[in-house]
Amino acid sequence: MAVQQLRPSIHVVSGYENGNVLVLESDSGVLLIDAQSTKRVVALDSAVRRISRRPVRMVINTHYHGDHTEGNAFYRSRGAEVVAHRSVRLQGSKDTVITSWDNWHRTPLAALSIPTREFDDSLSFDFGAERVTVLHAPRAHTDGDAIIWFARANVLHIGDIFEVGAPPFIDWWVGGSLAGMIRAVDRVLAMVNDQTAIVPGHGVVSTRADLARYRTMMATIGARVDSAIAAGTSVDAVVAGQPAREWEESLGGARRVEHYVRLLYAGATMARR
Repeated sequence: MAVQQLRPSIHVVSGYENGNVLVLESDSGVLLIDAQSTKRVVALDSAVRRISRRPVRMVINTHYHGDHTEGNAFYRSRGAEVVAHRSVRLQGSKDTVITSWDNWHRTPLAALSIPTREFDDSLSFDFGAERVTVLHAPRAHTDGDAIIWFARANVLHIGDIFEVGAPPFIDWWVGGSLAGMIRAVDRVLAMVNDQTAIVPGHGVVSTRADLARYRTMMATIGARVDSAIAAGTSVDAVVAGQPAREWEESLGGARRVEHYVRLLYAGATMARR
């Protein structure tokens, strides 16, 4: 696990393919944004212990996917409160196979990984010297995404609404949408400035300019795929037309880009039914 300091009391822990964890230290304890997976949470905790010997008092989840929430159980068992949008409990409790997407098996979270405190629209509180604001981003990466803003430190965790070095993933099957992803990015762009440290769900800490370029990519590729669908083009023909050609290198290569185009096609087709 790599540790990067963003501000005197704020670090990012990252490693493997699990999500970035933002660590906020105060005099009374530690707050985490996301908690990695069951497999990686012990390594995460070792990294957190390098930052602070104080106990983890709270975990805030950006959404329900297991690489961000499974580690909740580790911290709940040690007395931490776990905060998330109310849909995280609902979606995280499901045992579902998505046959239309490579038989993706959404396994339920363990009981201890379920959040202990829920919010609907927003939540604000002080944690030590920092003001923490948690905002719901409707129908974006999932139906229960949270954007976490540390206003005094000018640091924001946007979760998997933003990924660096890979295409976005839209969980259409729980109400995610491309339009919601773009709305969420627009909301963040209006909040931040050129000095803001923007922590993506995966990948390197970024700037407002990086996020603006990401928005352009999502909107452009999405419009191209929508136009092709409206013209009656098959998914294989859309892929062959390379609607994401300008971003192939920055999104991780041809195979990942093809996967993303097929994901957009699947979601847009579902929306038209």
